[in-house]
Amino acid sequence: MKTKEEIEQLAFLKYPRLINDPYNPMEDDNTYERQIWIDAYTQSQEDMADKKYTEEDVRNAFNAGDAWGRADYVGNNQPFPDEDEYINSLNKQD
Repeated sequence: MKTKEEIEQLAFLKYPRLINDPYNPMEDDNTYERQIWIDAYTQSQEDMADKKYTEEDVRNAFNAGDAWGRADYVGNNQPFPDEDEYINSLNKQD
């Protein structure tokens, strides 16, 4: 899970400071949109908190599909994905 500071940094990347009124440079016109995005991101993290899988769960699922899945890959001349590579790719997602 991301910290509050990390979420705010992401929000500023998505909704940077926007000053439409040159006479009032303190008013950020993206404040409302940024706060909505922060609230939604935080809520989605809370909603998904109990939907985590352990590395062992992923390996078991990978191996369960291995029996029938490998035949499809071999038949299509595609390299079969390595479970370690796949698990590492999941760890890199934000």
